Amino acid sequence: MKILYSLCVLVWMLLNPARAEQPLQSHESIYETVKDYIGQNISPMYEYEVSVVPIDNLLALSACLEPLQAYTTSDLSKASGRVAVGVRCNSGNRWSIFVTALIKFYQEVPVLTQPVQRGDIITRQHFTFEKREIARLSDAAAAQPEQLENKQATRFLPAGVVLSPRAVAEPILIRRGEKIAITSSRPGFEVRMNGQAMMDGARGQKIRVKNESSGRVISAAVVETGIVSVDH
Repeated sequence: MKILYSLCVLVWMLLNPARAEQPLQSHESIYETVKDYIGQNISPMYEYEVSVVPIDNLLALSACLEPLQAYTTSDLSKASGRVAVGVRCNSGNRWSIFVTALIKFYQEVPVLTQPVQRGDIITRQHFTFEKREIARLSDAAAAQPEQLENKQATRFLPAGVVLSPRAVAEPILIRRGEKIAITSSRPGFEVRMNGQAMMDGARGQKIRVKNESSGRVISAAVVETGIVSVDH
């Protein structure tokens, strides 16, 4: 079909030499019209890139006496991937053509610079931020370093992987069987009792602990390493 179309264009130019000598619309100006139109109608939330699929080099369009007009039936505000944009000339020898454009959105995401083993504590030295295409991100990536720093890896993570909140968790501060301090605070004083953890626990998590004095098993929140509180 493309060869037949090209032959038709050549025949048309040979049979219409006067019109063939008329000024022609540059393909580059059509591409720029498409890019400008997308840029004016796209969401500015993310950095983006627009590339245009070249049209047939043999396609000869009369130079438009007015600025080219672009249009589309698609919602470009959040469009990604391939989109069709129409470009038309409304003066002189009027014409209209559809051009295919490819839209890619990019986002700065945290990427591991070194492998991390399951259970390792992730620090700021473990990752850097790189620009990646959003469509290729299989998981929601963390946007802020504090969502990752001092968190514990839930599985082995190789270097180069994009970090997400699902890949980390609050570190385990108390282990089952450990000796701990059970605290209870009131205005002006604090009571501390010796206890034993009956289960693992991360910061803020409520775990079962045993009061060594009374033998009672109670629920308390993990405050920090070796300390739980019954007031949380």
